[in-house]
Amino acid sequence: GKSEMSELWVAVCDDLEEGRLSLARMIRSWARSRGLSVQIRSFSSGEELLNACRQPELYQFVFLDIFMPGLSGIETARRLRASGCNMSIIYATTSVDHGMESFETRAADYLVKPFREEDVARALDWCLEHLPERLRALPIYAEGEWLELPLSSIRYIEVLDHHCQIHTLRQTVVTRRGLDNLEAVINSGDFLRCHRSFLVNMNHIQGMEDSDFCMSDGALVPISAANRVSLRSAFIDWTYRKAWEQP
Repeated sequence: GKSEMSELWVAVCDDLEEGRLSLARMIRSWARSRGLSVQIRSFSSGEELLNACRQPELYQFVFLDIFMPGLSGIETARRLRASGCNMSIIYATTSVDHGMESFETRAADYLVKPFREEDVARALDWCLEHLPERLRALPIYAEGEWLELPLSSIRYIEVLDHHCQIHTLRQTVVTRRGLDNLEAVINSGDFLRCHRSFLVNMNHIQGMEDSDFCMSDGALVPISAANRVSLRSAFIDWTYRKAWEQP
């Protein structure tokens, strides 16, 4: 069966039904546009959400209304964190006067009401990009089964005969999904669309020639002639940033 990162689980907690329905609609729209499968569960109070979160890693994302009767969103978040929950918390609020409390609960983002679909998409894109590394995998259906390919193991992806070939450290997986879709689902700054038929993981580039990236397995991945200067520049910038980030 599908393993757990094949779909995202999102909790929406708001005491107003209208708020829950509106947010759920925006989340589904975002998931459709990114080619992702999403399960959304709605809760009308912090207490209800906490009761459902006895499995700490069930949800990757939680949207929390700050002003609710009973437990406030901030207090609900404190209790979630105290119980070991590590999901991304996105607050929905009418005011941004909660700096210290949100810092303390490691909030990923704020949505200030009334927010738009693009605000929700931006927050979710950021959270997806910053999922804990152990959750960063590409769910793929190939040869009759669901596989979870760790992003770190993918060298590059190429389009061949209307299929995508995903070259990993151990194997090559063939899928019917398009490259645009795979790029959106991977959604990582480590991956560069260097050609209309190639998506490359820059961690596995060993060098650059005039018109190709030389990969760690010896493969040559072409660099688009039209964008050669900007693509080479993007790779050099990424290399410097990686070196700077090393502890």
